[in-house]
Amino acid sequence: MVEFLRCLLFPSLLCAWPTAFAQEAGSDNPDYEKEIAAIEKELMEEISVWDYTTDLRLGGGYKENVTLSAFAVESSPFVAIGFDFMAIRIPLAEDGVEVTVFGALDDRRYLDAEAVDSEQSGLLNVSLEKSLAESWQLKTDFRVIYIDEMFDASLTEDDIGTVQVVGKQVSLAPALRWDLPANTWIEAEPEVSRQYFADPLDDYLEVGGRVSAGVDYGFQSELLLYAETVRRDYDTRSQRDEIGFYMPNTDLGYDRPEHGIEWTHYWDSKRRVRMRTRYSMLENEDSGSGYFDYRRERVSHGWRYRGDSWSVSATVRKATYEYELQRSADFLDLRQRADLSWDITVGYEYNDHLTFQLGYEQESINSNVPQDEYRYRIYTAGIDWEF
Repeated sequence: MVEFLRCLLFPSLLCAWPTAFAQEAGSDNPDYEKEIAAIEKELMEEISVWDYTTDLRLGGGYKENVTLSAFAVESSPFVAIGFDFMAIRIPLAEDGVEVTVFGALDDRRYLDAEAVDSEQSGLLNVSLEKSLAESWQLKTDFRVIYIDEMFDASLTEDDIGTVQVVGKQVSLAPALRWDLPANTWIEAEPEVSRQYFADPLDDYLEVGGRVSAGVDYGFQSELLLYAETVRRDYDTRSQRDEIGFYMPNTDLGYDRPEHGIEWTHYWDSKRRVRMRTRYSMLENEDSGSGYFDYRRERVSHGWRYRGDSWSVSATVRKATYEYELQRSADFLDLRQRADLSWDITVGYEYNDHLTFQLGYEQESINSNVPQDEYRYRIYTAGIDWEF
């Protein structure tokens, strides 16, 4: 694209040369210079550089406990296909708008599972970024997510466990960032999202915001702290009393304040080795008796290495849930739950367009409510073709 612009501008300059030569040799013409400057500014504002990448992913594997069930466990081999698309518009003018469009589609077909035939997911994210001043940036994300897959709804539903859910989410999240001295910054991000679910789950609206502060250092490393709060209002769900009985003619909503820390550290100038650690604490507070109140603590730690041909990434995650009113299976203790998961992926880049990958993922749920407990494992192999 840059070469094309050069080829476009060079003949234009040649055409303008006789007019410029007609002026007195060596003389300055302020009006002419202003006209040239205006033309250059207009070109810089209107011309931008777009870069596109597309990836096709093909693969398969085996999943233990496709249904995420504590009792009716089904396992099956599967085949999978996925497609990613990214477009980036980089403005040539300093006050232009940078645009990033990312889309992804995934489809997994199970070959030997009676309860689950397939799972699909889709994502479309449009991000806009514009510099307002030397130290201010305005960013906006518009996101649409589609899922048709097995989902564990037991955290916020007491009569629904794991079910195959069909739903979509539409969200808008503008953000204003202020860059401060010493590579520090502050960012405020309001967000509104609308979630649509097929039965048996209920639709809801979420409105909230997040404030974060961080520091950039080293080889594009980052350390940040954040606090956020979200209000979730369900369309038709009713409140429960302290024991768990429905309360007719009531509306259920959750307040979900959360705070945490995120640390991303690159160990070398080529950014081959990356470490990422995240910790957060969330309080789920319902609008009624507090029957759905719980506290969640979550931590994750991961490493990634990217060499000339080989890449390896691994992440371990743990989350604990402690409920305020809900009881265990024997009614003697409060309900508790601990989720532990980890995954590892190995990739080999055969050439600039073709990459082979192997992966393993496991999650185990432990709880003093037996129907909450399950474990699944996924073994995958595939290829990624960039074109």
